[in-house]
Amino acid sequence: MTIQERARYYLSQRQTVKAAGLMLRLIETEPTPENLELLADVYMQQGLFDDAKELYLRVVKAGLK
Repeated sequence: MTIQERARYYLSQRQTVKAAGLMLRLIETEPTPENLELLADVYMQQGLFDDAKELYLRVVKAGLK
């Protein structure tokens, strides 16, 4: 099971702290749009809307390049 799959599993179980921890460590080495979007999804479930917005904007900007 990949880190992303584990994070999605935790997110589906509403274990957002575990999901965020995995994704925060992963984006240090792999800040791909997919990873940033998954972390933004975690932040949305946690109610961290400003943090999520920043990540979603990074994803959009990466797609425009």
